[in-house]
Amino acid sequence: MGRLLEYVVAHEIGHTLGFQHNMKSSSTYPFEKVRDAAWVKQMGHTPSIMDYSRFNYVAQPEDHIDPADLIPRVGPYDVFATMWGYKPIDGAKTPDAEKKTLDEWARQQDQTPWYRFSTTDARGTDPGDLTEAVGDVDAVAATTLGIKNLQRVSDMLLPATTTKAGEPYDDLGELYGRMLGQWATELTHVTQIVGGFNSQEKYIGQQGVLFQPVPRERQAAAVKFLNETAFQVPAWAIKPEILRRIEPVGVLDRVRTNQQRVLNSLLSAPRIARLVEQETLDGKPSYTAVEFLRDLRGGIWRELQGPGVKIDPYRRNLQRAYIQTLADRVSSKTPATDDSRALFRGELRAVDAEIKVVLPRTTDRMTRLHLEDVRDQIAKALGGKNGEAEADRPATTDALTDWFGGWLLDCWKDDHDR
Repeated sequence: MGRLLEYVVAHEIGHTLGFQHNMKSSSTYPFEKVRDAAWVKQMGHTPSIMDYSRFNYVAQPEDHIDPADLIPRVGPYDVFATMWGYKPIDGAKTPDAEKKTLDEWARQQDQTPWYRFSTTDARGTDPGDLTEAVGDVDAVAATTLGIKNLQRVSDMLLPATTTKAGEPYDDLGELYGRMLGQWATELTHVTQIVGGFNSQEKYIGQQGVLFQPVPRERQAAAVKFLNETAFQVPAWAIKPEILRRIEPVGVLDRVRTNQQRVLNSLLSAPRIARLVEQETLDGKPSYTAVEFLRDLRGGIWRELQGPGVKIDPYRRNLQRAYIQTLADRVSSKTPATDDSRALFRGELRAVDAEIKVVLPRTTDRMTRLHLEDVRDQIAKALGGKNGEAEADRPATTDALTDWFGGWLLDCWKDDHDR
């Protein structure tokens, strides 16, 4: 407890010295160093106590890191920033006279990434500038390891909270909810890769630009990871021996609520706008909004691709959340000033077209009722009347090519698309 208090007090003292939060700090160490016991003992798992990087959830038991080293402490960025802000400069009598030396000190950030600070005007686009993150230089790897730790925690919850006979299960319920919340928090770190920009504060005279789009391959890999992790049933967290002690019903809603957090982050209009602009400025190397939405749809509706269509209750909840999220986006009263609304409407039409194809071969009654209900919801979202979906008109080329795996597009691609 003393180390935890020390951490909080040191963070607040940093504010009294004029230091702002530095959420970029945790993404500036090489990823493998966050698991290196010798490195962490000397440098900490984040370079700044001004980051919200409250505990090292990346470290694994086999790393043998001292538990005291899992808690943030004053780090190399804090020492550097204190030096820059407070160290006297010999011979400098005025602020202008200090500038040359201060600029030279600041340029150390070019060679030493962990001396860097959050980029001005990044506007939430940098996937390494996040709260509650560790090792976010590679959020997919960090979240993979974080979830491994949550799986371990899930096995510890019941014995850890039931040592006192006669006490209620309040602690068990609280910690179970916190565990699922941490799962969603770590997954939302991955969403920030999509449409993101790697950034570094720079000024005139320095080489390079401030903002570089995250490479296409990394963005696509993030969506693949979320489809395989965030949008699958977290079987490790669904434990009847816990759930039957804390509530009669609720696990379906718990999973859906946390998956909804990830969906809300992914399907935001600003994210779509960034993807469109990356494609506009950077051309073919970019991960386009159309590709992103197609990949996401393919993961959430993967059951429609198989020979036998059967969708379990968790996945039905996820799919309803997906449709409702898109419906909310297209029904917004705010005037559309970018392509996001058109793209979201296109996704609703594409889902409807796919469901229409598979319904005749869907024999599982609950799945069939679910898919019919989804079509009704899409019809309402698109403004259809008398239950007839606007999407019932002939499928667009995009919907057909998505359904047939893209072979039609490859055969009939325009020259300017090659």
